[in-house]
Amino acid sequence: MHFAEKFIKCFCPDTVMEGEYENDLEYSLRLTSSVYIPLDLTRVQDSYRFLQDGDTLSFTLTFGNAEPITFQSSSSEFGLFKNLLDSEYIHQEGESIAIDLTINKSQNSNKISIYHFDTFISNLEQLTAEQAFAIFDRILSRGDSITFYVFNLSNSFSTESLHFLSPGSSSTINDFTLRQALLDSSTSVSNYTNSNIHRLLPGDFALVTPESQFPKLKNIFNRFSTLLSVLYLFDITSLEGNVLKYKLNGYKSISGKVDVTSFLEDTHHEYYEIYKWVFTGGNLNDKVGLARNIISLHLANSGSLGLNGEPLASIQSGFKVYEKQNIKQYIEIRNRISDQLLDFNNRANKVIETFAGGFQKSSLALITFYFSAIAIKVFGKGDFENVFSPDITLLSITFIVGSFLYFLIARWEVIAQRTRFVNSYTNLKARYTDILVSADINRILNNDKEYTEDLKFINDKLCIYTLLWLIILGLLLIVTFCLYFSYILS
Repeated sequence: MHFAEKFIKCFCPDTVMEGEYENDLEYSLRLTSSVYIPLDLTRVQDSYRFLQDGDTLSFTLTFGNAEPITFQSSSSEFGLFKNLLDSEYIHQEGESIAIDLTINKSQNSNKISIYHFDTFISNLEQLTAEQAFAIFDRILSRGDSITFYVFNLSNSFSTESLHFLSPGSSSTINDFTLRQALLDSSTSVSNYTNSNIHRLLPGDFALVTPESQFPKLKNIFNRFSTLLSVLYLFDITSLEGNVLKYKLNGYKSISGKVDVTSFLEDTHHEYYEIYKWVFTGGNLNDKVGLARNIISLHLANSGSLGLNGEPLASIQSGFKVYEKQNIKQYIEIRNRISDQLLDFNNRANKVIETFAGGFQKSSLALITFYFSAIAIKVFGKGDFENVFSPDITLLSITFIVGSFLYFLIARWEVIAQRTRFVNSYTNLKARYTDILVSADINRILNNDKEYTEDLKFINDKLCIYTLLWLIILGLLLIVTFCLYFSYILS
């Protein structure tokens, strides 16, 4: 039964359909009749309940060539409408009656009423793919998920973003939160000419619940889902009406144009499955590149986008091989980084060993000199008095100053090597950012733990040896002056 039949029969019991149209913005119905009956207001108001919240009704009857008489739901003045019709009918009895019913749908929410689904589907079927995409882009501009409340719908069904329910249904609809992220990802790897005005996804039309009540809608949605999958899998595409122009750069470079109404489920259905696999996890550029290679090998012929064999299985197998190769390369890279990390540890040890060796040699040389000077004096004169003459004192101070200068040079060398150590480590991390993500580099390097420990080792040892070197030089200088003054005062 037509949703408005009961309402219209309150005015004209016998009508002939002239035209019907419905989209997301309005529903319109055109009828003709030769019979008008006086209105029963109670009956009319009872049959008027089909109008959904937020929608507005305009109902017009025209007797012959007389002025149209219109009822607007915003006024709800059925009494005045009845009086106008009754008075006009007296003068126009026997004339043909034109009936126009128009419903303007609310545009302020993500809920849309569908009054006659067969008409909605029929009008959608007459649109080109380009026109249909423009309408659904307008629909989905309201929100990430849209609910259609469909009159006389037996079973609810949905896609990822479009939900078809019967009026009054209490089903909970969750927003498709990944929509924007998928749109951004899709446009980043493909060049679709109208991507800025057709912001749609294959999942917008892929049914996630069974639907057998409306086979025509299922076919339309399958075609749109396949078409959008092609748009985002191929390199370059454009859509004019129902004509798709495409270019695919895979193992084979393929270009051409095709009528999208020729898309058949049995030869094109895998495009959507391939799209889902490509855009679900993993490295998008690697996956889409592999998919393009395999698709180019499975195309049935150059004038069609039909697929032979099982391209998705081939893509998945190829990706496993690719991953194994990458894992092997990844392990080699990890081992290389680990070896370089060990080399940094050795470099840290060598940096401080050189400084420590200089300290030991300098200290040994000074101590040897002092013992030699004292031993010569003691064994030569047989006593320990007046050991440090002015000549020996001057020579001792010269040795101490020379050792201090050597200390400054050695310390400068350590600091320079430490700076080079830090720069080399920073360059090591930067060098691998082209093939590894920063988080993985940090994980392999244990968040710089070994590097920090090596740097701390260099700094600690530098401080310790610096302190010891200066203490020894200071003590020897004090001893030298004490012995010299004892010589002068003796």
